[in-house]
Amino acid sequence: MADNDDSLEDASSEEDEDYDYTHTPASPADIDNIIAEFDQEMRKTLAPSISGSPKQWWKKTEDGSPTYTSPSRLAQRLHEVADELEGALVSKPKTVATTDIKPFPSLAEEALKDAEDPCRIYWDMTFVFRTISDEDRKKLSEEAAEPPRKDFTPRKTHWRHHRKKKPFNHEVFVKKAQLAGLVTSSYLSTQEDEIYVRVGATHERLRNQADNIDFQMPLHEARLRTLARRGLPEQHIAPMDIPERTPPADGAHAFSRFRAFEYIHGKFDTKEELEPLYLRTHEHAYHGGVSERSLFNSMRRLKLIWSCLNDDRSKGGANIPIEKHVAKGKHGATRETLLAALAMHDRTERKYLFDVWVRAPWATPPQRMPLEAYKEYFGEKQGLLMAFKAHITQGYGLMAVFGIVVMLWWAAIHAKSGEREKYEITASGSIVIYAAVVALWSICNTEIWKRTERTYALEWGMVGYEEKEQRRPQFKGLHDMHDPVSGRPGAFYPPYKRRRRTLCGVWVTCLCIAVNLLFLLLCVWMKTEEGTELYFGLKGLGFDQKFYMIATVLNSFGILLFKEGYERIAVRLTDAENWMTDTVYADKLIAKLTAFNFINSYFSLFYVIFFMKMPGHKQDKFEKLQKSLIILLASVIVSTNMTGFALPYLKLYKKMAREGGIDAHGEEQKVSVPENSYMMVECDEQLDNIKATTQEATQYGYITLFSAAFPGAPLMAFVNNMFQMRTDGYKYLCTYRRIQPYGVEDIGTYQSIFELMNYTGVMSSFLSIIYRTRVIPKYWPERWGGGWPEHSPTKHQLDCVFMVCCGFFACVVLVIRLLIDDVPFDVELQIKRNDFLNSKIIDHVADEADAVVLADATHCDIAVHQRDSMEDYLTFDELFNNDDEDEVTDGDDADTDVLGPGEVVHPA
Repeated sequence: MADNDDSLEDASSEEDEDYDYTHTPASPADIDNIIAEFDQEMRKTLAPSISGSPKQWWKKTEDGSPTYTSPSRLAQRLHEVADELEGALVSKPKTVATTDIKPFPSLAEEALKDAEDPCRIYWDMTFVFRTISDEDRKKLSEEAAEPPRKDFTPRKTHWRHHRKKKPFNHEVFVKKAQLAGLVTSSYLSTQEDEIYVRVGATHERLRNQADNIDFQMPLHEARLRTLARRGLPEQHIAPMDIPERTPPADGAHAFSRFRAFEYIHGKFDTKEELEPLYLRTHEHAYHGGVSERSLFNSMRRLKLIWSCLNDDRSKGGANIPIEKHVAKGKHGATRETLLAALAMHDRTERKYLFDVWVRAPWATPPQRMPLEAYKEYFGEKQGLLMAFKAHITQGYGLMAVFGIVVMLWWAAIHAKSGEREKYEITASGSIVIYAAVVALWSICNTEIWKRTERTYALEWGMVGYEEKEQRRPQFKGLHDMHDPVSGRPGAFYPPYKRRRRTLCGVWVTCLCIAVNLLFLLLCVWMKTEEGTELYFGLKGLGFDQKFYMIATVLNSFGILLFKEGYERIAVRLTDAENWMTDTVYADKLIAKLTAFNFINSYFSLFYVIFFMKMPGHKQDKFEKLQKSLIILLASVIVSTNMTGFALPYLKLYKKMAREGGIDAHGEEQKVSVPENSYMMVECDEQLDNIKATTQEATQYGYITLFSAAFPGAPLMAFVNNMFQMRTDGYKYLCTYRRIQPYGVEDIGTYQSIFELMNYTGVMSSFLSIIYRTRVIPKYWPERWGGGWPEHSPTKHQLDCVFMVCCGFFACVVLVIRLLIDDVPFDVELQIKRNDFLNSKIIDHVADEADAVVLADATHCDIAVHQRDSMEDYLTFDELFNNDDEDEVTDGDDADTDVLGPGEVVHPA
């Protein structure tokens, strides 16, 4: 953490940040004066004497002119002169107000145009800027009035860091956006404290940008099949008749659930012959209520406009790191005024999604929810996370049914048992059966998700997305050094610097875990009789059991507070590590949160079942574990719904009151649509998704790790997830700002985390059943020295049972993983079809020549000869030259060392 951050530079945006767009045009005489002044300085430059020390090289000469012996000093002065010339030559006006130059048609008038009219403008994004106060304007004027440095004193850092940073305001943003081919319209807010800049793009501009970045688009199945079967003779591509079934002689069986040209995606190209191949919005299985014929729905338009703004100029973008400027603007930087980047809701598509998702019947199975519609509005990243929640919720539903059966079984045992058989439940075989089913379900659930995840990647065109992922705007590479692989500027960060920061993050995480453990140990100690008697004197008064519940509730609140606190620390630590892509950044943040949450969420339960000393029967521990599990799981569910659904409403009301959406009497006021969007709750797409999935992993751990204690846990998780799936859709549509859509290929590190939960859960179940229940003693054979309840197996025998169970489970897991492929055969086949069809139809890769030129035979001899006439016949020793080794010499006398026929040389 002690690295010199001044040595870092974001090379992708440095050039634009230093460019001054507010110069006034200069006359030719001014330009001549600038050049003459620099020429005079160069003529007065004197070289240092040979005997002079390096320190004298920076001193001025007697007449006051500087020396330019150092290359960096000369380069710095040349750059200053270039800035002066650049500013003098700029002829653009200082303020560009699009609405003052030419008013644009309203959105209603634009909607009357054809959806693929090249001049139709889609206004899908709005940017909010803070108006500059008088104090800020005065500060900027003072900085601008400062004379340039003339005394070229030594500088320890790179000369670029001493150049004045130009302010990033709405004027600079508008000019950059317009230079990138976008259109803008600006206006003041109702309270006149913000400037709203609507950003739009014509249909033609969207098409060009899609071509620039090779934007993936779904292809029309029927038209693609027709073109493939016809072939492209002008491109030397033969007709392609791809089979979908086996030959009729073999029964004409379908060997894939996908048709040959189904779910094929290709990069967009503006070539006229490829235009009909791309699927239009009204032709999607999900159409979002849009019946017009258009290439791009609102989700794809947002991606393309975001690319127009963020990508560098080589890809047709404006090279504006939006997220970076928003982060600086929210922290109140004087030169940064960008407060928010708003992705505007599409009313038609939002209403359609609200009807099919939020108002979906409660009897709809989770995986039958319209996930395609959800993905087409919020993007693939949000869609995949919702698909994962639907997948795991359906699994909870299956386990909930079995858990109810087990709970009824326990109730029947309790009803039939008398006072003497009070603890019969811990000796029931139902615990073993339920734990085994949960273990098998958890393994199969994660293995099936691997296949489902890959299928979604195919259907949504996300295969290979991580290989082409762009770098994060917050990434800071070393200046003066390019990426050692691709040569990209500013895209390299030394491993030794990141290693130091990573080690610092590990130490901070360990410290947080240690503090958390102290709190958890205090809560666990308070649940014991010693803690109750020492501090509260409640032992013997009938309050010890009630105080146990109070301590458990306190433990649950502490877990929530520690979780929220460490999340903020983990985000700062991961930011400092400076990872290049969002995928790697998310994986590192998830690893930190998982390590902390595992201790924070499960330590007290592990302590109760395995380490707490409690006199009495083993059933007492199971009862305490069951009560603790119910309280902790309920607290997680309630806190998740409060922070994810109820709390945003309070934030929305507060923001509306502050921004003028509600007057002093509580009545709503009419404001513009972008102002309404700005009042909505801000959604940090990446961090919010990580938090939501971490909460899902925590809930999953309570079920798999302690399944034997409370079979009703899957039912609680199932009901909670069914409710959350609808409330998440509601809050993202009606409470939160629209999520900026992003792509994703898989759930990343969470796949490994859930697998780790599975293995840890099985081990926990084995340990608790073997050592903390009476199941093994009850069914232990008498011939092995058992006989319940008089005899019980020894500790050594229990250890043997545990190792046998672990070995058996490892074999079961190995068999399941061998039987269930990570990627289904038909998905792998369809991916290869996709690559092949793209190479032929989109890239026009010609077929290889099949004709082979053979030379004519010059001689034909079929006679069989008695001997080979090509070479002499040799013995085996002659063939390998063994005759040369028959003589062995020792010393100088070769004659005395020749061995006779019967002589033998011993090793001694």
